[in-house]
Amino acid sequence: MMNRDQLLQELIVIFDKGLQNGLAEAVKLTLGKLFHLAQNADSNQKEQVFFNQYRELKEQEKRLRQEVREQTKRMPDFISSEVNKSDKKMSLALVEDEELSISLSLTQLDSTLEIAGHTELYLLEKRMNVLFGDERIDKTNMPFSPAAIVWLMSHALKSMNWSESVKTKLIEALQKSLHRSISELYHQLNERLIASGILPNLQPEYKAPQSRQSEIEKKPEKATQSEQDKPDDEPVETPTTPKQDQTNKGMASSGDEQQLINSIFKLLSKQQSQGQSYQSNYETDVPRSNRLSQASPPNDGQVGGRQHEVSGNDFDQALSQIEQDAGILANSRNLSDLKSLLTDRVRNNTGNYYPELSERQHKTIDLMGMIYDEIHEDNRIDKDIRSSLNAINVPLIKTAVKDDTFFSDQDHPARQFMELLLQTSQRWYGTDVIKQVHQFSDHAAKDFDGSREGFVKALNSLSEFLSVTENRAIKAEQKWVSAAQGKEKMQLTKEKVNQELDAILKDCEVKFVRDVVKQVSMDALTLTMLREGQDSEQWQANINTAKVLSQIGNRKKFKQLTGPQKLAAMRHLDETMDELGFSKRDRMTTKDNLHACFMWQEANQDQEQTEPPKLKKVQSVDKASKEHKQESDSDKKIEEIRSLNDREKQLVDHIIHVPYGTLFDFKANQSGDIVRRKLSWVSTLSERVLLVDLAGRHPHKMGLARMAIDMSRNNIIQVELDSGGYIKKALGRIMNRLKKMAA
Repeated sequence: MMNRDQLLQELIVIFDKGLQNGLAEAVKLTLGKLFHLAQNADSNQKEQVFFNQYRELKEQEKRLRQEVREQTKRMPDFISSEVNKSDKKMSLALVEDEELSISLSLTQLDSTLEIAGHTELYLLEKRMNVLFGDERIDKTNMPFSPAAIVWLMSHALKSMNWSESVKTKLIEALQKSLHRSISELYHQLNERLIASGILPNLQPEYKAPQSRQSEIEKKPEKATQSEQDKPDDEPVETPTTPKQDQTNKGMASSGDEQQLINSIFKLLSKQQSQGQSYQSNYETDVPRSNRLSQASPPNDGQVGGRQHEVSGNDFDQALSQIEQDAGILANSRNLSDLKSLLTDRVRNNTGNYYPELSERQHKTIDLMGMIYDEIHEDNRIDKDIRSSLNAINVPLIKTAVKDDTFFSDQDHPARQFMELLLQTSQRWYGTDVIKQVHQFSDHAAKDFDGSREGFVKALNSLSEFLSVTENRAIKAEQKWVSAAQGKEKMQLTKEKVNQELDAILKDCEVKFVRDVVKQVSMDALTLTMLREGQDSEQWQANINTAKVLSQIGNRKKFKQLTGPQKLAAMRHLDETMDELGFSKRDRMTTKDNLHACFMWQEANQDQEQTEPPKLKKVQSVDKASKEHKQESDSDKKIEEIRSLNDREKQLVDHIIHVPYGTLFDFKANQSGDIVRRKLSWVSTLSERVLLVDLAGRHPHKMGLARMAIDMSRNNIIQVELDSGGYIKKALGRIMNRLKKMAA
């Protein structure tokens, strides 16, 4: 096998040629699009903007291609060094401050190229593991992968002063150009590696690329196969893998939810048959703002039963027309009014004078309204998510009416997308992320054609966006946690040193000597403990100096000191002050003051003097002493908080054991405004808690006892997220409410 570096250079030549060809075609497509937009602009101003973008792209095309080429050459070395120095699996990342639209376009480029070349990419991944000799190399971080192409474009485009829209158009064009050629490019790279003897007989695994859609399609197939193979009267005792066990749990959960939905629909049918009593019962059970109007009973003039029932096509057509004319807000009141609007629209469209919604259409609209009410009344959910729910309201209703599995199957892409929106509204409460996710709902609504594909695409795009956003937040949070841990280590070390010095200085009578020892020896001993430990010679030398200086400040112990001890302590103190950065003037003044102390103590040996020695001010020591006193006073106020009661002590223990990442709502003012923060770190040593905002910034530190008191007063509330999905829990609450009404 040839040298790895030489082989990588040959692979780079092949890869660079294919990428440059794709980039050239993408630039050509983008130039054509900009020229077309300029020609068809509806104003002179827009025409000028498009032509300027056209000229800038054309003039800087060579610079972009050269930048991509330079990044390509550096890519293998960068990846190799990152993997070697990291204990964790490393993935290629976008530029951190990338614009949102560009990040989304690059993410789409990644997923498209992965699907287009997945077979050859699998083979290339295995060979790259052999080439780098590291099992952490995979398609997310290896050279030449779609993730690497995204990484290259992200860093290359960052240096170009083009507008965001031009960069986005170029990435979309690159996606089209590489989609046709990426598989062949990976094939050429594999052929070159085979020629070098790297896994020449490797066979690809012929399976669909892993995506949410494939997982969604597989699970019903597995469930069906399991039902066919299993005898009715014979239990299956074969051991299951974790994956199989998870699938079985999902099947059981899906069955439970189907029973729940059937029960809800039965109760709704029962209430509908009772006419007006349905509405009155519901009004007494829920607030006025959260009521569902009763479904209209069949028209008195209806003849022939089902012959006037609204068909699925007529229902969809009328719903789309209403959405286009006025929009349909996602709440129960609007959905209840929607029923009469639908029948009116069907009457106008078809001439059916007595149109009546089917039982399923009635119940589906009612149940969707109830779910929206649960969301509306939930304080854990950011209210700005309503705009995203409004955007997909009509597609969700159409899907729920047509597809029986929407309410019962947690893996249904439309339900998963709705779940992810609700999770996002809680995880990113009060942040701009809630507003940014609206575009994904908007795209899902525009791409909806009656199938699942639009929701699958929107679900993948939103998941990728949230993954990038979460990764940035984690990185920001880690910086604050590391800083807090380092600060705590320093604080604990200072406390240990302070205890040592307090014991040494307990008999020192001269304030200046105490201040010098406290400020100089404190810093010296703290650094020595952190760097070398308490068993080192340097530690012992600093301790001895502190002891001698303390004796200088004590009349009885002063006479026990010898001349060499005094001189050695003075010399070591001067060297220490020099190392710590004290000015020459402060060092000389400190020496003069210590000599004054010598004279005062020697005079005190013959006759006691009550007047202290006259000493000069040492600015740095005096300033540090005042700052230390202020810090001590503030610490004292915290330490003097009243003792905790039993409930508060339990809350302290709860905070210590709660998982990092748990969300807490802080009441920001008397108006009840909420600030949501994430628990990042708890120290039982310093009894301090670190929280950050949801983006990982703006650290908030507080005492453990203080947080327990505020939680007891409900000024801080732990956010309890629904496990197993929000909609499932909402359906359970709806069921309980309907049971009360039925009773």
